[in-house]
Amino acid sequence: MITVILTVWKRNNLEEQINALLSQTVLPSKIWVYHCKFNVAPDISLCERFPMVEYQVNTGDLGYFGRFSLALHAKTPYIYILDDDVIPSVTWLETCLELCSRYNSIISATGRIVPQDDYMPERPKGEKEKFIRKYFVGDNYDEYAENYCLNNTEVDFGCNSWFFKSEWLIYFWGIRPFTTQTGEDIHFSASCLLLGGIKTMVPRQDITNVSGNMRKHYGYDDFATWKKSNFIEDRETLFRYWIRDKGWIPISWNVEELK
Repeated sequence: MITVILTVWKRNNLEEQINALLSQTVLPSKIWVYHCKFNVAPDISLCERFPMVEYQVNTGDLGYFGRFSLALHAKTPYIYILDDDVIPSVTWLETCLELCSRYNSIISATGRIVPQDDYMPERPKGEKEKFIRKYFVGDNYDEYAENYCLNNTEVDFGCNSWFFKSEWLIYFWGIRPFTTQTGEDIHFSASCLLLGGIKTMVPRQDITNVSGNMRKHYGYDDFATWKKSNFIEDRETLFRYWIRDKGWIPISWNVEELK
């Protein structure tokens, strides 16, 4: 029912991720490892130790969009793609499956809400803590080591992981990426909303029972995308492209002010 796609680039959390996936209350049908370049040595032995695992090695790096290309080959009705710093709790796939079916939405571990007229929504304004708690959904509570979210929350785009119906890939690839260097998260949610009316949701995560990532601190290392120079500026270009050129309207935006 579910194909999982894991990516290896510079982090080495693969075996921990596989063990977490094989501990799920709803087990995946396939686990595909997509290994980009050789920053971390490939471990093909995982296929012998875990028969559900299939290993793909690419000497190049197709970046953030490569895993969504691989997803086109999945034969299952659902796909779960997660970043290499994400360790889901044991009920995560069960939660995603239920909510994806009920709300017909992409389900992500965390997400962002874009403030009105803000083309740099990932750069906090004003009082930082208040801004983050309001617009960074799911990973906005620093006192917790896990993702946390008070309620099922619609967001403008999901981050860290994506659980979705495989048929929605037609929307993802229905609009050619502006760039493949960044922004697959924005691209996925925006294209699915524009072409298919598919929204994005971050589920309620209460730590004790369900969390999209039990190792939130893994994403704070030097390999984190958000730490790259010009990250905010590069993403600003994308936000302007999707909103101004493609007609994507963030949740909290006043449509009249765009005219």
